Order: sequence, then structure tokens, then C-alpha cells
Amino acid sequence: MLKPLPSESARRLHDFFVEAGFTQEQLRDHLKLHELPSAPKNLPYFLDRTRELSLLDVLIRWFRLGVPLQGQFISGLVPHLIVMLLLESGMLIRDGAALAPTVMLTPYAGYLFVADLASRLESEQASDLVLWPNPTSRLLHLFTNRSPSQATLDLGTGSGMQAILAAPHSQKVSATDLNARAAEFVAFNSSLNGVHNIEILTGDTFQPVEGCRFDLIVANLPFYVTPSSMRLYCENNLDLDDYCRRVVCEGPNYLEEGGYLQMTLEWVQVRGQAWQHRLAEWLQNTGCDAWVLRGYARDAAAYAQERIGKVMSSSGEAAAARFEEWMAYYRSRNVEEVHGGLLAMRRRSGKNWVRVEEMPVNPCEPFGDSVLETFANYDALASHREDWQLLALKPRLAADAQLDQGFHRAGGKWVLDAMKVVRTKGLPASLAVDSQVAEFLGRCDGSRTLRQLAAELASAAHADLSQVEPQCCAVVRKLLERRLVLS
Repeated sequence: MLKPLPSESARRLHDFFVEAGFTQEQLRDHLKLHELPSAPKNLPYFLDRTRELSLLDVLIRWFRLGVPLQGQFISGLVPHLIVMLLLESGMLIRDGAALAPTVMLTPYAGYLFVADLASRLESEQASDLVLWPNPTSRLLHLFTNRSPSQATLDLGTGSGMQAILAAPHSQKVSATDLNARAAEFVAFNSSLNGVHNIEILTGDTFQPVEGCRFDLIVANLPFYVTPSSMRLYCENNLDLDDYCRRVVCEGPNYLEEGGYLQMTLEWVQVRGQAWQHRLAEWLQNTGCDAWVLRGYARDAAAYAQERIGKVMSSSGEAAAARFEEWMAYYRSRNVEEVHGGLLAMRRRSGKNWVRVEEMPVNPCEPFGDSVLETFANYDALASHREDWQLLALKPRLAADAQLDQGFHRAGGKWVLDAMKVVRTKGLPASLAVDSQVAEFLGRCDGSRTLRQLAAELASAAHADLSQVEPQCCAVVRKLLERRLVLS
């Protein structure tokens, strides 16, 4: 049982881990892995990587590998006071002559997050596992916009990662989860990280916050499209993708005007219906604008194989039987493919718009600002449908935009091959341009209207303004859609 420590003790414990080098970067370098090991399948390899038993090696063995250590191995390395705090908090327990870890500890974005040991994933207790920070939760963090929020909801909070990351820009955060064990971890992690503006609630989906409204809702949903294997952290008890649909349809009722719902999700493509149409049905009449970023698609068989490997350790005949069970489930419901990605919705009165895009890459840095830019640009496109309206806009080239040029060698010299404008930060974007468009873009600094810019271009090129204006409008619309120019 985890026990939140008093503020001073929690700060001392947190500082100890950081000073010992238990950080995201140092663990990755120390273990020579691109991803931190959350459930290592080759324990001897990781034990070899930590064989020197330095202070950092001890902490890794305890809180990444889940390995008990005898007292003689930590003597002189871990201060007695820290050992007492780890025991008092419940992060360690005495197991005969050894000290055994009860939790996994993951450093991320300057915070420390306690979650269940990876061994619980393979045990009979896996149903109520509280998961550690993982690629999906990190992706949602990168996607989340960080505008000031009076009230934020972390739906399906788990270890409280999203709630804690949202705390600095939120006056109050509500963290909810159906899994009653999650509350214990959120309380502990809030204390460990010195975060005090989070309320913790237990219940199904929006039930704990009935009647409340939020400026921001973040949701890393248990979205796996599977026959239930009773894993609360990744599955739900509704059929196929109905739980994601439920959150999409109910979520707007809990948003303030102008508030955002940002979530991870999966949805299916069934025979006779395009996946785009399925999403469009969900998003109709929600009172929200919506931006979908599709990150992946798997045919039913590939999806079953991938997900079975993540939620259970069966092999041989048991694995084959499980695969057949899942495929029978998909066939009975005409599932051809499963798609996944990110969704941002913003509650707004008036005629709403929906945009669906492919995620260009797997992002590795925050792109929450791209969400705000995208909604502002699509608003501008929706409200400036006619050229005469768009000509009044003052387009501004994104601050991180740059012009890339490609050359090929011909006749003993370099010949310009192509030019494109690209964004160097956040969510990647690019558009091929010619020299005239590139020069035009260089003048888009937000100080002049598109009408003025078109007039300057027409004058410099000795061209007919009535022809230049429509061309400029067409270019700016493309640039707005790709977030290269901001409204």
C-alpha cells in the first residue's frame, strides 16, 4: 500500500532520485536503449548492464527491473534516511534479508511517476494494473495544448501522468478513473512531485464529474478493440469501438465554450463503410469543431496478433486459440481494419467543421501549439470562403518556417531541383513552392493584408492584379491548411 509522504520528506525523496541520475536521459544512456525498459523480457541483459551496482544501478534494479536486493549490496550507497523513506512510503518492503520494490518508477518530463511493477502485467492481478508512462501516454502529452485552464479533467488518469503534467497550467485538475487502485497512485505521485491542485475521483467515465464543465479534457482511453480479457488499463466492456464513440459524443457536454477535448482513440472499418464515414457519424451534431490525426491502420489479423502480444503472455496452442477467438469476434462484426490516432475537439457555437489528416511522423517534441494554430487557421478558412474575404486577412509566416532547396548536378554545375517551405518545430509540415511564391512568403509578416501583398506582387511582376489576387488566395489557402502561414 502506497503512502504519500509529508511535503518535506516527499521533496527530499524526489531530489534524491534526480541527484542520483535517475532521469529520463541518463537512464536511456545508461541502459543503451532508445526506449526505457518497462517490461524487460531479457532480464539477464539488463542485470549485466547494471552489474557494477553503483547507486544508479541499485535504483534501476529496484525500480525499473523489480529486483530485490540484499542489504550488503546497498550498504554505503543508499543513505539510511532514504531507505527509511522508501519503506515508509511503501515503495520498498522487507522480504527476509532483502529489500524488495513494490512499484516501478519512471522519470518523464522532469517528473517521477510511480506505477505497478511490470511483473503484475503477467500475473493474475493484471486486470487492475496501473500502467507506467508509455508511448501512447507520452504522445497524448506532446499533443495536449497548454493554454491556461480554470478547470482540467484527466479522464482515465491511471498513474496521474496527464493530470500532473496539466497542473502547472490549470487552476484545478480533476483526475478520474474506473480503476479504484488508480487513486492511490495519483495521490502518491502528486505528493512525490509537489503538485497540490488535483482532486482524485473514482467512477465510470464522466459520472464522477456530472454537471461540471472544463476548459480542457485529456483522455488516454482504454481503447483496445478486443474481446474483453479484463484489462482495465487498455480495454473496456463495450463492443468494438463503442467506448471511444461514447466519449466523443458525451465529452462536449462537459466542455466550456471554447474548451478542448484531446484524446487517443481507435476505431474500426467495417465492411461496406469507409472509416472516414464512421468517424464523421460520431462527430456530427456534437457542437464541436474536430481535428483527427490518423496515426496507423492494421488489418484485423495483424491487429489481433499485435494486441494479443501486449495484453497476455500465452504461447503455442493457447496463443493460437486466443487468436482464433479474436478473429471470430472480428469476423462476426465484419471488421476489416482497425485505425488509431489522436482527436482534438473544441466546443464552439455556430456551424462546425471537421478535418481528418494523416499524422506525418511520430512526433518527439511537444506540438500542442500546432493544435491551437490548426483550429485558428481552419476557423479563418471557414470564415473567409470567398476571395474578397480572404484578401482582408493578414497572413503571417510561421516563425519556425524555413526554405529548403534541393539541387542536382548537371553539365558540371548545380541546378536547382526543387524548393519547399517546411516547419522545423512541432508537427512537421511542408509545401513545394517556386521562387515567386517563396519571395511572396518572405513578405508575409502579419503587418499587411493579403490584398496589399498581392498588389505589391502584381506591381513588381508587371502583372494584372485581377489575375494575381486569385492566385495569391489559392496559395494562402494551401499554406493555411498546412500551418505554414498563420491567420
